[in-house]
Amino acid sequence: MFTNTHQEMDTIRSNFFWGGTDEKAKYHMMRWEHLCLPKDYGGLGIINTRIMNEALLAKWVWRLYKADPDDTCCMFLKTEYCAAKSFVSLDERKGSQFWKGVMKMRKKLKWGATFKVGNGKNVLFWEDTWVSEVPLKLTFPKIY
Repeated sequence: MFTNTHQEMDTIRSNFFWGGTDEKAKYHMMRWEHLCLPKDYGGLGIINTRIMNEALLAKWVWRLYKADPDDTCCMFLKTEYCAAKSFVSLDERKGSQFWKGVMKMRKKLKWGATFKVGNGKNVLFWEDTWVSEVPLKLTFPKIY
């Protein structure tokens, strides 16, 4: 249901640029991906809704990782979805559409982020990548 939202938005916006008159379409001088590039790079600076959505969801993930006790929205989300578990060890298939998006972005954020272990509450020993390019559970499957 929601997977087509970006496509529908892109269709409406592209019709504005390429929709001609009298059922005659305009010639496409540039691919849609190039129109979404910043003006400094030859595009028109049109926002790519998929990338913007991922950036906003990544911002939520970062806020949830930081766990500021004064952040009311994060505390509400943690109360609603985390219960007694830590944010790192949650099941990503449960929850609202928004929460499922946050859970998908959690994986992507972990690819490039580094964390301090601290008390170990937000670190998964076997699932996180430590030394090599892959998690320990893939490096040592017999022990796992």
